[in-house]
Formats: sequence, C-alpha cells, structure tokens
Amino acid sequence: MKTVQFVSDVDPEKCNGDKRCEKLCPSGAIKVVEKIAVVQQDRCVACGKCHEVCREDAVEMVRRDQPLAIAFDMDSVDPEKIQALCAQAGLLPDLPLCACTGTTVGEIAASILAGAKSPEDVVVGTGAGSGCGIYCMAVIFKLFACAGVQIPNDPRWNSLPLTSH
Repeated sequence: MKTVQFVSDVDPEKCNGDKRCEKLCPSGAIKVVEKIAVVQQDRCVACGKCHEVCREDAVEMVRRDQPLAIAFDMDSVDPEKIQALCAQAGLLPDLPLCACTGTTVGEIAASILAGAKSPEDVVVGTGAGSGCGIYCMAVIFKLFACAGVQIPNDPRWNSLPLTSH
C-alpha cells in the first residue's frame, strides 16, 4: 500500500502549456487544457515527476487535506484467476514487483482482471509505477499482454524498452 500525502498543484500564471508534465505523469493525472496543465487530484500519486520536469516552476507539491491510500483489494477478484494470469506470465503472485511500493505481481494481475485498461489505471489502482517506474513496467506490460488487453498507443510508454506492446 502507498499513502499519498501530497498532490501536484499548478500555478496557471506560470504554466506555458508545453505538456512536459503531461507526457511524464505515470497516472495520467495531468492534462493540458487550453495551454494550462490541470491536475485530476484523485489520480495524482505524488510522484513529483511533473515538478521535476517543469521549466517554469509552475508545479508545486502541496500537502493533501486527507492522505490518499492506494492499494488494490485482492478479495474483489477470484484468486484462481489471479493465479492463472500470473502462471501464464511465468510469475509468482506473491512476488514483490514494484520496489518503490512493495506491490506484488498478484495485485497487478488482480487490477488488470478487475478492469484496468492502461498502465495509468494500474498506477492509480495499485501504486506500482508511481516511483521510479523502471523495474515494474515491463512486467506490467507482460501481464496486460497475457490477459489479452491491448495497451493504448501512448508516447510515454512507447519509449520504454518493452517487448510486449
């Protein structure tokens, strides 16, 4: 489980709408609308990538009024289906996959089986990929492929050295 204490906040006076933040947001929480970045707070996982990439210093990380807990409810998905998807991918469900959040392969598989349609959905639903995004993304793509879910064509994922998209 990941507890998110902060959320991105954009100063519209400083934002130039260059979409650098939108292109890097692993949860899809930032969209540029009419040349101003807008944060969908319920999707923001406080990874800080938007803040780091903003050349205008328009993005600030501010404390949330209420912390956001991100964890997938494993009881909402049939354990046999989770086991089957993990086996098809050649992975153990209890294997910790995301080093940043401790999210397991089984949690990601369950998220996909419950309807996640994109890596962003997995990030928001499980927390995996909200840190470095280096070690877990290839396996997330493999699980999507094994589940027969076509990933939307998105430049933020096309640049990753993944074989299953």
